[in-house]
Amino acid sequence: MISLLHLTTAAFDRLATGDGGPAAIGELQRAQVSKHLLLIRYLLEQFPDGGAELAGLLERARTADPHRFARVVGDPLVGGWTAIACRAATRGVLAGTDRDHLAAITIVAAAAAGIDATLDIPVHGGLAVLPGWGAVEAGAAATMPVTAASGRLITAGPVLPLRTLTAEAAGVPVRLTLDDLHPYRHGYEDPPLNRLAEADVAVWRDLFARAWELLAGHLPERAVEMTAGLRTLVPLAQLDARSARSATLRHAFGVFGLTVPPTPHDFAVTLVHEFQHSKLSALLDLAVLTDPADDRRYFAPWRTDPRPLPGLLQGVYAFVGVADTWRALRGTVDVATARFAEARLQVDRGLTAIEESGSLTADGERFAAGLRQTADRLLATVLPAAADDAARARLARTFALWREHNRV
Repeated sequence: MISLLHLTTAAFDRLATGDGGPAAIGELQRAQVSKHLLLIRYLLEQFPDGGAELAGLLERARTADPHRFARVVGDPLVGGWTAIACRAATRGVLAGTDRDHLAAITIVAAAAAGIDATLDIPVHGGLAVLPGWGAVEAGAAATMPVTAASGRLITAGPVLPLRTLTAEAAGVPVRLTLDDLHPYRHGYEDPPLNRLAEADVAVWRDLFARAWELLAGHLPERAVEMTAGLRTLVPLAQLDARSARSATLRHAFGVFGLTVPPTPHDFAVTLVHEFQHSKLSALLDLAVLTDPADDRRYFAPWRTDPRPLPGLLQGVYAFVGVADTWRALRGTVDVATARFAEARLQVDRGLTAIEESGSLTADGERFAAGLRQTADRLLATVLPAAADDAARARLARTFALWREHNRV
């Protein structure tokens, strides 16, 4: 298996501004494929025979159609699975079912590359899940045979197809998976929802289409970037009726979990926010930005609990996207001006703490300089004095609460 982990100077500099573009996203994706292959190689060693059959079939698929093979192996939830399985393996507690999920990935890769084969894949909770394809109801069986033939997957039993979210606006089409099946879609603070009712899927699709109109119409560069790298949304259970939730996993690039957003504009902002986290997490596989010896806790202007420096950097990077989105939605969404006024001050305050920390590496200094250019451009946008004053007052209240809670 071939593995290459690198990022060009041009891509790093584009990502450092808080943007990126399709070319930079493509570099992050290729690095993720390499990372997944390295981890798969390690997991093959956990099989009694070194996973000879699976390794051979994976290599045949890679050779036959490298592009489609990379599409399967680079799936974000392959990243979720490798992270879970490798952690368990290093602790000596890797379950056979978790290890054998590699068979499901392998048979999908074989079908994508036009390789004929048959493999037994593990059953999770009554479902034999085929990543990126769907699931087969398997009842109480421990495994189920799946055949790849002439580019198709052949199974026995009722099939549950993956749901999708599709939209097109301002000439920018998008297609995402709404995954309520994958056995390794967990890891968020809120649990993932199981199979959604069709009525619930319709709600997601309607909200997503309207959110995409806002993004493609007002932030076309970010929309195009997203089509290059965002592949999956995981619906989460709404445990707190007072607020929507969303989160991105460190080792799963191109997927995040979220509860149903209350409005299309909230959905649009959430898409940008979480994709920012995903981009930075993928970049951190390739570059060290902060000194790991810095164990101090910092004020993050959007919350009242103290954050470590890497967490503060993640937040600033996400809020650069949030501020940019609210900026673009002014005049279209009533709350956009007030939210933009708040978000740009939060970025400035958080980024200043990062710049003054003394704990940035050389790459980190360069990255922060790129973010500062964007932050200054956002701060230069003229806003009504009342909106700016209200934002500054709110930031002061948040800092006072932070000091009170943390006895600073």
